[in-house]
Amino acid sequence: MKFNIGNYVKTTRFKTTLWYTSIFLLLEFVLGLLIYIFFRQALYKELDISLMKQADMIYHLVKESKVDLVDFHPDSLYSSPDEVIYDLIFEAVTLNPNNTFVQVRIADKVVFTTANLYNKKIILPKANSSEAELLTYFDSNLSEHPIRVVSLEKGKYSVVVAFPVILINQTLDKFIELYIFIAPLFLFFSVLGGALISQKSLSRIDKIIKKTDEITTQNLKEIIEGGEFNDEYGRLVKTMNEMTRRIRTSIEYMDQFSLSASHELKTPLTILRGEIELALKSNKTPEQYREILKSNYEETLKLINIINRLFYISKFDHSLIKLNKQKISLPSVIKETVQLFSELAKEKNMKLIYNVDDANEQFIDGDPDLLRQVFLNLTENAIKYGNENSDIIISSARAGEEFRITFSNDCEYIPPESLNKLFDRFYRQESSRNSGLGGVGLGLSVVKSIVNLHNGSISADYSTEGKIIITIIL
Repeated sequence: MKFNIGNYVKTTRFKTTLWYTSIFLLLEFVLGLLIYIFFRQALYKELDISLMKQADMIYHLVKESKVDLVDFHPDSLYSSPDEVIYDLIFEAVTLNPNNTFVQVRIADKVVFTTANLYNKKIILPKANSSEAELLTYFDSNLSEHPIRVVSLEKGKYSVVVAFPVILINQTLDKFIELYIFIAPLFLFFSVLGGALISQKSLSRIDKIIKKTDEITTQNLKEIIEGGEFNDEYGRLVKTMNEMTRRIRTSIEYMDQFSLSASHELKTPLTILRGEIELALKSNKTPEQYREILKSNYEETLKLINIINRLFYISKFDHSLIKLNKQKISLPSVIKETVQLFSELAKEKNMKLIYNVDDANEQFIDGDPDLLRQVFLNLTENAIKYGNENSDIIISSARAGEEFRITFSNDCEYIPPESLNKLFDRFYRQESSRNSGLGGVGLGLSVVKSIVNLHNGSISADYSTEGKIIITIIL
């Protein structure tokens, strides 16, 4: 694959390297600046302490001298005050390794200057109220560089000690030269480190991308590895695996719908087509036409029932159904359902029995039309799949703030592990599919959706007598 610098610049890997390098170099610059400031202050502080000690020592040596330095008279030992003071402070000057400028003034008279002042005087600004003052002084006749000055004023004595800061500047210049020398190395290692870190950290992303590219509708069960890590990449993998699972579930629903709907829709459509073709091929009596139309009407109702339930499911999935809550009497809605299906139950020699707890008034806030749909679907299911010559018992009771409604009946055996699947879309027992009862396994799915919309729950279980019991809690 041809390398494209333009595309590489847009990658997260390049941006990560750039950010790492920038931060690393910024830290290097800040660290170098702090070190420079620290050493500069340390060197100046050390120099100031040295000059202050030297000035204080000279002051004490001169003050404690018994020689009248102001009205000095030459003798056999000293011909001038300079010689006396130099002799007094010789130790203080010679013990200081720095090339120090020293000036001593007594009562406004300069009595001593070191030879390196070249008979020049250090004239300082008017001193403040403090005895000792530190300042930077520049005189091109003395030095090409500024000099650091300590001015000690005590009584009639004034001692000035100064030192050129050239050595400090040279030391700091060496530090800057060293910094400039190692800066490219810092740049190199920062780029290298950023590239390695981005490569290492984003390699898992490359694996995720590669694995994701390999996943198609044919292998949605494939799992992207790395979900066991509890970091950003691990959470990304978990999210993508969960997304794949949802897509797989949706596709399975679509596949189930395609198979179930095509199977169930094919039967009534085939019957309709056959009967219509038969009616068109030969003349029929009015009674025969009536029977054909009656059969066509029944098949049409089956198609409408399937389509209505699919419509309900679609509306639930897209949150298009809005509850129209009212205070309704639960027993009244259930009794109405019992009355509607009584005749249908008799056709299978079944009996609908409704038990109600009259001790508590059973009024509930809910959508009457949707709850009626729940009870109609459950009652119809109980009759359709129940055994002949059996009873269907519907009970309702109030327990605190909850209402418990149960549908109990004898029906063909369903394995316990399949009970919870009864409310899944398109789920039907194979025996039911073969019984010719029709349906695409949407009735109980619609019921569950409506119950969930009312913040309730629905479940299926076996009673101690071996009957199927569907329980709704609202």
